[in-house]
Amino acid sequence: MGLNVIVTVLLNGFAMGMIYALIAMGVILLIRAIGVLNFAQGDLLMVGAYITYALQVDMKLPLWLMIPVALLCFAAVALIFMFSIYWPLRNASYPAAIIIATMGASIVIKEIVMLIWGGLPLRMPPLFSNPETGGGRLLTIGSVNLQWQLIITGLVGAAAIGVVFFLFEHLYAGKMLQAASQDKFAAELIGIPTVITTAATYIISISLACIGGYMVGPIFTVSVTLGNLLLRAFAGVIIGGLGNIKGAIIGSLIVGIIEAFASVRISTYKDAVIFLVLLVFLVVRPQGIFGEKIQDKA
Repeated sequence: MGLNVIVTVLLNGFAMGMIYALIAMGVILLIRAIGVLNFAQGDLLMVGAYITYALQVDMKLPLWLMIPVALLCFAAVALIFMFSIYWPLRNASYPAAIIIATMGASIVIKEIVMLIWGGLPLRMPPLFSNPETGGGRLLTIGSVNLQWQLIITGLVGAAAIGVVFFLFEHLYAGKMLQAASQDKFAAELIGIPTVITTAATYIISISLACIGGYMVGPIFTVSVTLGNLLLRAFAGVIIGGLGNIKGAIIGSLIVGIIEAFASVRISTYKDAVIFLVLLVFLVVRPQGIFGEKIQDKA
């Protein structure tokens, strides 16, 4: 395996790992803030891909206008999802009701998307296209050719995750969201409106997934099967440590790189390789890389 192939595979693995990390981070945010495991997160990534396809290809908006419009659309999708799925069931006596509702929402989202755009895959042009070939532009460094789309995907994913970390670690708004997630009743007593903090959490979580959809659309095709990427994100969450944001990111990068190398050698069995690694972690270290081991009480 030459240097060109190794560098390309690593870049591809990093880019896809960042996509999985965006999904995983959104999943972890909802688990930590609201206690809800969202099984529709992958389908919301798919919705983000279709929204950006409509804005970029159908409406032909310039990039400087498309990005803010897309972010507003992502926020609207998040609020619709929250008030239609979570809010009516937030006080349900059956704790798993919301989780089951997200499973149903996953099916409904697919059907709505197919009703609007049809079932055929759509081709989204890369951010930097080559007018001669119609494909993506390459960055040539010596003998190594790198796809600009993969580079941008990795950088945008890292930037989005960095912004969320900065929000929660250094800004008052992030501290307010964390306070509301730890004790909603106490947060209400000191004047923190939980409906706003819950909405903000959903907007951040679902926007991360939708941004991932925008990035992954040119790499694959825009289709309802993009929702299946949630399974790889779940693998990253478990490998990194369930409930640990840093672990979810690193676990997702591990999944992306393993998948990239498996695609070169044994592409037919790349999914099996990923879940074999997941199985090994479940047996050897079930709490994940950064998870804490729970001691059994006698």
